[in-house]
Amino acid sequence: MTGQIGDDKIHEVRERMDIIELISGYVSLKRSGTNHMGLCPFHSEKSPSFSVNAGRQFFHCFGCGVGGDAFSFLMKIEGLTFPDAVRRLAERTGIELEERRLSPEEERRQQEKDRLYRINEIAASYFHRTLMEAPAGEQGRQYLKGRGYGRKGAGEYQIGFAPDGWEGLTRHLESEGVNLADARVLGLIRPRKEGRGDYDLFRQRLIFPIFNLGGRVVAFGGRVLDDSKPKYINSPESPIYQKGKVLFGLYQARQSMRQAGEAILVEGYFDQLALNRSGVPNAVATCGTALTPEHAKLLKRYVQRVLLLFDQDAAGRKATFKAMETLQGEGLPTAVVDLAAGEDPDSFLQREGSELFLQRLGQARSAMELFIEVTLAEAGKSIEGKARAAEMIAGKLAMLPSELEQDLYLKLLAAQTGINLDLLQQQLAQARERERKAERKLTQRPPVRADEPPEYPFPVLPPDEKVTGVDESVAPPWGKAEGRLLSMLLLVPEAREAVKMLGVEKLFQNGELQEIASQLIKLLDGVVVGDEDTHLAELSESLQRQLMPLLQVDRGVFADTYEQQLQDYRRA
Repeated sequence: MTGQIGDDKIHEVRERMDIIELISGYVSLKRSGTNHMGLCPFHSEKSPSFSVNAGRQFFHCFGCGVGGDAFSFLMKIEGLTFPDAVRRLAERTGIELEERRLSPEEERRQQEKDRLYRINEIAASYFHRTLMEAPAGEQGRQYLKGRGYGRKGAGEYQIGFAPDGWEGLTRHLESEGVNLADARVLGLIRPRKEGRGDYDLFRQRLIFPIFNLGGRVVAFGGRVLDDSKPKYINSPESPIYQKGKVLFGLYQARQSMRQAGEAILVEGYFDQLALNRSGVPNAVATCGTALTPEHAKLLKRYVQRVLLLFDQDAAGRKATFKAMETLQGEGLPTAVVDLAAGEDPDSFLQREGSELFLQRLGQARSAMELFIEVTLAEAGKSIEGKARAAEMIAGKLAMLPSELEQDLYLKLLAAQTGINLDLLQQQLAQARERERKAERKLTQRPPVRADEPPEYPFPVLPPDEKVTGVDESVAPPWGKAEGRLLSMLLLVPEAREAVKMLGVEKLFQNGELQEIASQLIKLLDGVVVGDEDTHLAELSESLQRQLMPLLQVDRGVFADTYEQQLQDYRRA
């Protein structure tokens, strides 16, 4: 079904769905007074802090702070978009949805994506069937067996095999009625020179399907079975695949990541598989690219810390520190797992076993601490070398979101170099100012009309460009007190519910602010705590720039006293 779902149907599904029944399918709940309590499925805990209120049809975890309604629970637990969560619950409650008709261009794009998904599913089935059943897949079966993988592991990840030959997949796609032009868009096949037909991209390779969060195949990675080059080839980017926004294994690992509160980031497909097989299921891998800011944003939706497990050579160290910098930009603490030179997770686990590997995980070191150690070691003992290293380290420290962490690392640097702490603090202040100037330059954009009404429902995934800073050319139409009230609406779901019942006109005198508050209440209805900035992307760009700084307020300022604060605003 395509199109947009009407507000009345969304409300009907929300009213019909019993949140206790829904969540009980994922969490063991026990009644406790007016609430039901259980262990939170989104972080690791031993004492129940996950509360579900049947009367309000709302859940909240007092441990990690997540909360919302039935839609937001299903979105977070299954990795669904909002429309897909509505459709899933509508089917469950027997409600027939009537969706707004898409524009011709929207319909064309949706149909194209549906065709491409179908083609990838056909290709994945072809590769997997070849590996599991066909004589041509015997090489692949023997290779997997030699690395300790049987049918179960291959089935869980739908691993396949592309046989030798130039046209096996091409002919199969033709027999399934596939338009080969679409298969070319996906990079599965390529045209021969002089118009002499097409040939398969993947040949004589083990095939790893890459899934999105909805469980659909968006791309493939292919590995040779010998030492020939290139070792890996990957699908090119397409309308359904952007490698900088997809992590291999996330579809399978997302629940374990939530429960553990941390993710292990590795470089290769087999590394991810090896960890999963050894009882470490919260691992993911990049798809042949460096870690991107989009990857970091994706990880932040699931975990509070990332362990980096890259190669131990110079290139691996460089990739480690680059990933550290990217993750720091999203406020994700980062640690490094050390293995011996030449080792990767797969080879280490095969030789040493999972028990010793788990010990190594427990000994993971702060990535920043390792960066300081390596940078100083490379600088040598000369005064000039130490000075350059201190400048480089101060630049990295300036990217840390916590000033407390910056101060502690700065004291560590002073102790290790003998440089006066006051001088290092000056260097850090200069680095911070450079960071602020660079951020302002990146986030300044021309003004955009603020009166364009948003559409509903809103997609969960962020757009290609999401405003993350403040455009100083667009002054917000509110004062300090009104800004604080809007921060409360942005950050506290219970405050939004209270204002919705009270009426925005009781708190805001300005008609424009009343409209903005009403939009926020509607826009963030059921949104998981921590995902507010993603949904703001549906507002006009100038309004986003005005609201984004309000998300930087510590939500703890409002969490326990929002009711009293609302009463104070009302009296004022």
